[in-house]
Amino acid sequence: MDEKILEHFKRDKYAEWLGINIEKVDNGYAEVTMKVTGDMTNFHGSANGGAIFSLADVAFACASNSYGTTAVGITVTIHYLKAGAVGDRLRAIATEDNRSNKLGLYRMEVRNETDDLVALAEGMVYRTKQEF
Repeated sequence: MDEKILEHFKRDKYAEWLGINIEKVDNGYAEVTMKVTGDMTNFHGSANGGAIFSLADVAFACASNSYGTTAVGITVTIHYLKAGAVGDRLRAIATEDNRSNKLGLYRMEVRNETDDLVALAEGMVYRTKQEF
């Protein structure tokens, strides 16, 4: 992965605040991780859906911007399949399903340490020609 692109991704203050780590980025692909902490729980005591969504969204952003040109999300759909718990280390993997000059379609899987599927998401980006 190009160091300039990786440094650009590391400027994401929201991801940093959530403790999200970028593990791997390649063209059209990204893996990110996050440990669920007590302040990420909902009133049931499980991981808030917003925290899980944010993890998937960071993977989506890294994968779709991995070519060094700005891609902006225009839609995301997510399905929550299993609750996350405090102490879980969640991993989101984003893979590119389709890429054209203007649009890109990505699939994001969020899994826990035992490889259970916690959430499944699909997102589309609009691609600009602006390099960063």
